[in-house]
Amino acid sequence: MHLALLLVLAQMQIVDIHDLASREHRVSVFVLPSEQEVTITATGAEPWPDRLRTRDDAHWQDDEQTTWPAAAWILDARTRAVVWDLRAVDTKRESNGLRHFSGNVRLPAGTYEAHYASYPSSSVTFNESSLDLSLKDLIRLGRRAKYGGPYVESGLYKQFGVTISGTGRPASPDDIAAAHAAATSTAIVTLAPERARTARKGFEITRPTPVEVYSIGELTADAAADYGWIMNADTRKRVWTMSYESTDPAGGAAKNRVAHETLKLKPGHYVAYFACDDSHSPDDWNSMPATDPESWGLTLRVADPAARASVRPFDYEPVPAGQTIVSLIGVEDDEMRSAGFALRRPMDVRIYAIGEGFSDHMADYAWIVDDEQHKRVWGMSYANTGHAGGAEKNRLFDSVIHLAPGNYLVYYKSDDSHSYDHWNGAPPAEERYWGISIFPATGKLNSADVGPFMTMHATDFTMAQLNHMGNDEDARTTFQLTEQTRVRVLAIGEGRDSEMFDYGWIEDAAGDVVWKMKYDDTQPAGGSDKNRSFDGVITLPAGSYVLRYTSDGSHSYGNWNANPPDDPERWGISLFRSAKP
Repeated sequence: MHLALLLVLAQMQIVDIHDLASREHRVSVFVLPSEQEVTITATGAEPWPDRLRTRDDAHWQDDEQTTWPAAAWILDARTRAVVWDLRAVDTKRESNGLRHFSGNVRLPAGTYEAHYASYPSSSVTFNESSLDLSLKDLIRLGRRAKYGGPYVESGLYKQFGVTISGTGRPASPDDIAAAHAAATSTAIVTLAPERARTARKGFEITRPTPVEVYSIGELTADAAADYGWIMNADTRKRVWTMSYESTDPAGGAAKNRVAHETLKLKPGHYVAYFACDDSHSPDDWNSMPATDPESWGLTLRVADPAARASVRPFDYEPVPAGQTIVSLIGVEDDEMRSAGFALRRPMDVRIYAIGEGFSDHMADYAWIVDDEQHKRVWGMSYANTGHAGGAEKNRLFDSVIHLAPGNYLVYYKSDDSHSYDHWNGAPPAEERYWGISIFPATGKLNSADVGPFMTMHATDFTMAQLNHMGNDEDARTTFQLTEQTRVRVLAIGEGRDSEMFDYGWIEDAAGDVVWKMKYDDTQPAGGSDKNRSFDGVITLPAGSYVLRYTSDGSHSYGNWNANPPDDPERWGISLFRSAKP
């Protein structure tokens, strides 16, 4: 009997994927000991016609019209190459949208993955009237979710499936492990983080090296949800970023994108990152997965064995341990933190600050104030920050500024949501550094250069002060002048539309007002527009005086209902003996 006929007669069913749910991805791995023709029978579904939208729609590329909601395909488990795909072969089409294939495909000996993805559901409903649900309730509802859509409601999805027959066998755990080892044999980095997390790995290149980048993630023309990037740790600049424009379709849903290119990296230290949002990932696809779902994440490969052997791993931390001048990290909801320091010489410092920002404002942010001038010398803004990974609103400032000798106060303020350990979106890549860290831009921290915060105003220069003023204050303190004196007045309060609500003034011994904080004499104090400040010099004759401060029932020290001023510690009024002529 002819050998080919004997092989056909010897065929047995080695893959059987049927009885799929309306949202399910299933894989069956098999081994072919020799090159042969396998018989494949598969039923899938084309996009439902009434899902069509015109191509000038801004989001047409994500439309259900462009994606088969049910399909089978086969991957070479060692190379990750697609060797057969129901969506790419001639099929028999039914009027109800089902597509059928029955035929033979020649495959060489090897280990293969048969995939079937069934995602015909176009709607999800819950039999609940309340939207005020706990996490436990949401999990319970997830189990009770009812999926809808044409293929679901008609029951056609029950016909989805694939069978493969040949002279092979199901793969053993050892077969699968061997195939995985072959697929990753040249990898120097493999990152596959969990949902709503970011993974990273540092590596050192010791000679110019071509590095193959293979990354599959979730991106649209408007946003990156799951994506990777590579940073030069020596310069802290990105050398590669996965973007919609630089990627190609990865199969399945239109948002599945693949980057496959080769970078020529110079000697240096690098960090590879891959960030995932909280949906559409290998443990829970919400639409058709990519054709190589196991490679979801970032893989870096070096083909040359000698070059690969020269690559060394290294432990990377964006903030060097034991070198911080100020560390305000792990900031949670509704916090206002501060710390001070003194510089004894001019210094370049690196600021590593992560917060929450939008195009028109920052919600969680940091700033630095010169204590002598009571002016902001640096502030975190949307414009001077970049994406920090994770949710788009995560913002990162990672750069160097120059500071003159002096005393500085560092502040960090957070709003009532999306903070360390209380994320309402995907956290940033370096989530534990949510806050601000300051350290020398070069070299080691030298205690001779940096010391503890010391007020620039010695006691004999401070004449009187009413600081840290809260709500509904009616504060007063007295002071004496033995001669005519030039007095520096520093007052910060609340005002709007030419009217002051929190403000200070000075009375003489007769109770007459000799100076008052007026809106037209004030300047913006930073933060909210209603924060106002006066910093000027007045002349007072010898005599007895009363320093006064009053506030209304909102927006005060420790009780801010809007962004605080640059120097919140000075909310109130202070008088200093002026050294100016």
